[in-house]
Amino acid sequence: MTLTTVPQRLNALREKMAEHQFDAYIVTNNDPHSSEYSADYWLAREWISGFTGSAGNAVITTQSGGLWTDGRYYIQAAEQLQGSGLALFKARLPETPTIAQYLADSLEQNSRVGVDGRSISQQFYLELKAAFKAKSIQLVLEQDLISPIWAERPARPSAALFNHPLEIAGQTASEKITRIRRVLKQKTADALLVSTLDDVMWALNIRGGDTLYCPISESYLLITLNRCQLFVDKQKLTSDVIATLTEHGIEMEDYTQLSKTLKAFTPDSVLIHDRRNTDSLLISHIPSQVRLLNMACPVTAMKARKNHTELASMEETLRKDGAAVVRFMKWLDEQVPSGKVTELNAEQTLMGYRKEINGYIGESFRTIAGFAEHGAKMHYAADDKSNYRVDESQFFLVDSGGQYLGGTTDITRTFHFGQPSAQQRRDYTLVLKAVIRLTQTRFMKGSTGANLDIMARGVLWQHGIDYKCGTGHGVGICLNVHEGPQNFSQNPAEVALEPGMVITNEPGVYRQGQYGIRIENILKVVELEENEFGTFYGFETITLAPIATNMLDKSMLLKDEVHWLNAYHHQCLEQLSPYLDSDTQNWLNSATKPI
Repeated sequence: MTLTTVPQRLNALREKMAEHQFDAYIVTNNDPHSSEYSADYWLAREWISGFTGSAGNAVITTQSGGLWTDGRYYIQAAEQLQGSGLALFKARLPETPTIAQYLADSLEQNSRVGVDGRSISQQFYLELKAAFKAKSIQLVLEQDLISPIWAERPARPSAALFNHPLEIAGQTASEKITRIRRVLKQKTADALLVSTLDDVMWALNIRGGDTLYCPISESYLLITLNRCQLFVDKQKLTSDVIATLTEHGIEMEDYTQLSKTLKAFTPDSVLIHDRRNTDSLLISHIPSQVRLLNMACPVTAMKARKNHTELASMEETLRKDGAAVVRFMKWLDEQVPSGKVTELNAEQTLMGYRKEINGYIGESFRTIAGFAEHGAKMHYAADDKSNYRVDESQFFLVDSGGQYLGGTTDITRTFHFGQPSAQQRRDYTLVLKAVIRLTQTRFMKGSTGANLDIMARGVLWQHGIDYKCGTGHGVGICLNVHEGPQNFSQNPAEVALEPGMVITNEPGVYRQGQYGIRIENILKVVELEENEFGTFYGFETITLAPIATNMLDKSMLLKDEVHWLNAYHHQCLEQLSPYLDSDTQNWLNSATKPI
């Protein structure tokens, strides 16, 4: 029977929980690789709760339950959970208990908690086990209670793999595997298990199509000093991919055979893995005699430091993408006064311009086209019910990106086609000032994203404003739009920024029930100088598209900020004009006039 409402689904789950004597059940959207965007098969938390955000976990108890999500989704989650009986737990706030703390505090001695072990990482598993110890709460990994009640659950993804061109990758798979094996020798380890899908794809110069927004494929990579094995659904392997992988000495095994392979490891073998991204059920099958060395996957750091070929490809992709965004901006200018623009047709129009670009694969995430108060929802997605007509009365925030063979893009621009209020002008100008301040920052080698986050956030703090998210994230090359390990945030665990890394710069102001403002560019980390005090790095902006100036309170801008904006707009005009027709060039010339 198809269960159409969230209350029906929760009742069905609780019936299954009773059959298995579970006092609570944890439901996530995670695949076994902890991907940000999982294939539809894994979207169990969305199905059971009705919350559609990309981040968040649900806990269902016999009588109640809750959903934990971060600051990007507080507004959206509160709306989508209405009528579900599930409470919203605002994760990362000091007063909010973690899932482990909540369950340990609320459950009785010797309770039983269930979860599909494939859908939680080993790190989450260990956190739960530690919290449950005092009350002898049992954690069961082997019971998938969602599949029996989700009659129309999608099938596991089966999209074919394809080769990523060497002229974009800049290094062969063999060269990358050689670099990885050096890490094995340094750590005196026998094997490395790569679980993160974008790391597997990058290491082997392949891409997939398992998810709508990321060209990845469910797979594992197991590397020893003399073997390299890809575990993947063999139906996804095309003749071209098989030939390329074989050429580089990569063996291909079925996805389901990894557990058997790990069980065959000899006692005292040392296996490197990252417990944050490896599923708990898989780890539970590894013999206890195998020594598990938990560390950040070395492939992640290699991938983050783009080589010269990758950077050149990404910058060319950003120029082409910027030209599509300019065409979209011109369209908005022409169409908004006519009353014909809505959030949804704006999203489709921008996608249409991107589709004309050679090498286009798809969107890098669902476009956020938020007019008025919708812009205050950081990850808003318009639908037929919520779709606003865009007019001259409020801000219109558009955050979008494309996936291309040559790179991944992510850009936000905010527009106002009427007369902004004094508060709106101030907020918009502060966001631009925050963008400029971080962009202009010079910093010493070894500085992390946590050290630098305040350069943008501090501009807003001085006016009593904050945003409940990070300031920026890494970006892949035809891979994840949110790529680690580098980020701008207040998390003290952030890594040092290094030349070759790219990272977004996207501070914002979000006034609930009113509007949202965000300006986002991708920055490239570069070395500036080395002197007697040390090595200093800085940023170059590689996103190219005009920043609207009609909402600025120019009296708030310093001379060097005006100079930066004018120089950036000159760069946009110079580098994007060759990709545009004469009418659009004229529009761009007007949009980039010095202020």
